[in-house]
Amino acid sequence: MKEVSAMRQIPIKMTFFFQLHPIIATIFFGELIVLTMLFNHVAVALTGIVSLMIINVFYLGRHAAWQQLKFNGVLFFMIVFFNVLLNQKFSPFLWKVSTGFFTFKLSYPALLYGITMGIMLTEMLMTFALLNTILTANKLIYVFAPITPKLALLVTISFNLVRDLIKRFGQLLLLQKTRNLDTTTGSLPTRLKKILSLFQILLEDSLSSAMETANLMDARGFGAAKRTHYRSYRFNPTDWFFLMVTTAAFALLLFVRINAMGWTNSVADFNTILFTGDLYPMVLLGSFTLMPLIAEGVYHLWTN
Repeated sequence: MKEVSAMRQIPIKMTFFFQLHPIIATIFFGELIVLTMLFNHVAVALTGIVSLMIINVFYLGRHAAWQQLKFNGVLFFMIVFFNVLLNQKFSPFLWKVSTGFFTFKLSYPALLYGITMGIMLTEMLMTFALLNTILTANKLIYVFAPITPKLALLVTISFNLVRDLIKRFGQLLLLQKTRNLDTTTGSLPTRLKKILSLFQILLEDSLSSAMETANLMDARGFGAAKRTHYRSYRFNPTDWFFLMVTTAAFALLLFVRINAMGWTNSVADFNTILFTGDLYPMVLLGSFTLMPLIAEGVYHLWTN
């Protein structure tokens, strides 16, 4: 525990993950984003989100990870709510109520499917939050500018969009409280209406800011000539070793997915949290997601 605590006190710019070559880090995040959409069983999704939460706490800190989790929690419950509301034909039913012409059935498969979809979205948002910390704008431009400068600009703006959404969502919540408009009080439909209005403001503001940034960069001649990089990135043996291990784990996960483990096509088949064969993707996904933290520990022991 003392070694883990000591590792966490290291500034993030001195960590192994931050010092990883930008191309290797980009490949890792690309694989991780694919994996967040590859498995839709509850147990596998829970393994992924717990692993992501652990590394987010380590690299972003408890406060930032908690604030992000609260923001993602709103989206999670919205997805579960609408999924349960729109899928009421799959048995077994946990609860049933009728009022006039409306009959609501709480379908167990729909509930599990909604939980899984919510977790998968949360995983992706948590991945982008970590990506924005590890892959700075200069690193992203370094990776994508050789392909095309405009692609580098588009990728940088897109990745920063998630971070801006989370930051401005917190600011909007504080502003609403100063106007005596609390999104945590009132009935569920009232709270959903308040939150949806906030998301509309968020999207409009973030997209307009992104367009303004793109226009300013274009006006300044971004992409007219090759960008000068004031820092050179060189591959180290540890970069190649990290790439080989993570790519091998990613290939194994693809093999597991091809063999229909960790995935169900129909909502009606969601009748349990743990399916047969889920253990393989759970172990592999957890190991892959925690690989930066494992490498951090090995790097820390090696350098000391």
